[in-house]
Amino acid sequence: MEVDPYETLKTLLSNERIIPPLMKWKTVSTIEYRKIYEESIRDPYSFWEREALKLSWSRKWSRVVEGQPPNTKWFTGGYINAYYNIIGKHRNTWIWSKPAFIWENEEGESRIITYSELDRLASRIASSLRSLGVKPGDWVLAYISPSIEALAFLLASIKIGAPFETVFTGFGYYELAKRIRDVNPNILLATSGFTRRGKLVDTLSTVRKAVELSGFKNPVVVIENPGTPPLRDSELSLQELLGYSSGSIEDYTAPSEHPLFGLHSGYSDEYSQIVYPTGGFLVQVYSTSQWIGLRPRDTYFCTVWPGWITGVSYVVFGPLMIGSTIVLYEGGPDYPSWDRWWRIIEDYAVTLFLTTSSALRILRKQGDQYVTSRNLDTLKAILVTAEPLEPDTWYWTYRVVGTGKTPVIDSKPDGYTGRIPVVNLYIQSEIGTFVTGNLVNYTFPPIAPGSAGTPIPGFNVGVVDSEGRELTESIGELVVRNPWPAMPIKYPVEYREKWKNGYYRTGDYAYITRDGYVYVLGRLDNIAKISGYRVSPGAIVKALRELLGIETRIYRVKDPERFESFILEYKGPVTPEEVKSTIRRAIGGIVEPKQIIKEE
Repeated sequence: MEVDPYETLKTLLSNERIIPPLMKWKTVSTIEYRKIYEESIRDPYSFWEREALKLSWSRKWSRVVEGQPPNTKWFTGGYINAYYNIIGKHRNTWIWSKPAFIWENEEGESRIITYSELDRLASRIASSLRSLGVKPGDWVLAYISPSIEALAFLLASIKIGAPFETVFTGFGYYELAKRIRDVNPNILLATSGFTRRGKLVDTLSTVRKAVELSGFKNPVVVIENPGTPPLRDSELSLQELLGYSSGSIEDYTAPSEHPLFGLHSGYSDEYSQIVYPTGGFLVQVYSTSQWIGLRPRDTYFCTVWPGWITGVSYVVFGPLMIGSTIVLYEGGPDYPSWDRWWRIIEDYAVTLFLTTSSALRILRKQGDQYVTSRNLDTLKAILVTAEPLEPDTWYWTYRVVGTGKTPVIDSKPDGYTGRIPVVNLYIQSEIGTFVTGNLVNYTFPPIAPGSAGTPIPGFNVGVVDSEGRELTESIGELVVRNPWPAMPIKYPVEYREKWKNGYYRTGDYAYITRDGYVYVLGRLDNIAKISGYRVSPGAIVKALRELLGIETRIYRVKDPERFESFILEYKGPVTPEEVKSTIRRAIGGIVEPKQIIKEE
């Protein structure tokens, strides 16, 4: 069936408002929430300036905001040392000797690196990159799985002022080649491979095809893993790269508007790059990371890989700025059994768990026994993002995953009554961080199952009709009415066109209740949200035209597990199996259609 926002709303809307036992003494009324929120959007520039003062600036800004959106710059005249605000500030504190990353792969191998050790590794890589001629403003492109070395490499690029872009390893060689051409990096970082469901994923072969297709001539640095192909003469291992290290190197102090990192986001016709500013992004991600519940003594597990905005904002930046310990898992949720994520939470005493709605739908289908066989009492909150979370999956997560084994206040483990908050949060690449959601460490009104929570302070969020008129309890388009600090400094024409009448149109259908709860209902264009990934149909059409010489039509449809999927119709001499294989190898398995139909 086709995507219908009214049908989606029927599955999400609920009049229930729930206060989890652990939030009994922190929950605010909707009236109290509205007072805090409305004060923040009455003067968002003063609000965000107060947040900016929580960071360390080498030189304070002369103006908080300059220019009209979308060409808005924040904290102009200010200079900031990004690496210091992420890692360096923890020196000479108790955080310096605590774990920064705990890494585990599917085979059960694990490693721990402290903040001080991470600093030494990132600094050695930074020195090596500088020796190879990488300068401030030069780009690094990373096709990586979540490993300690990969994250240290990204921090090293930040240390020398070289912006980076991460590419999800679920994309194939054709899409990687396009990003290489778009970004024109001075260095390409790649993971040679990793295991998924017990089988080797050979990412190095994908990289080599992309390098050949794009004509890339600069160094390729490879983080080697066992079982992958030997390196070629044109490729450097990470250990060989470290041989170029030439001693200590100073952190780069950047103008506020200096590019920090970029990501390609999906639009109707193509994937296009968005670039984020150093000062404004760090302010926004630091504040929201605190608000969603992160603290220095937390152990935090995020299942979103750093090829997507959630995995960059809330793995590479926010938790490290806070000083939390981050669990990196290089594998899937189902190997060797469906209790893998729950076992990780138990083994490492995870306190904050961030995952996607589609992942929870799939885990729910496997049965409660995988959850109940583990002790998850350390969890203080479960955060969910990427697409709508329907009430029945919310309730399963709250009662089965969130109840725990030990009673807390009035929770009853035998009755699966729930004890900790399950919070759905809305994020978009163009905005850079979460925009709506109940905030464990800030404004926490009662939870409305099925909703994406209330707007986060500092973001003037609303729903409007096609004429821009404000809507309450009617379906329209979700908009943000004021600029935000992480606003892109480089963007495609599609983003510019989304600014209309002084506000930003997200492209998502939404519904907002009278008491302020937002329900995000899917895209109002032909872009699909598949397992939380924003997939461009035009990019698929172009790739298949170039690779197979066929013309295709793509239809977006509902999917019970992945939220949405595609049906693809085409004409041409190739078989549906060839089309499917090309999509998986060249574009990526994440965009594989639900059905491929050959027209006669």
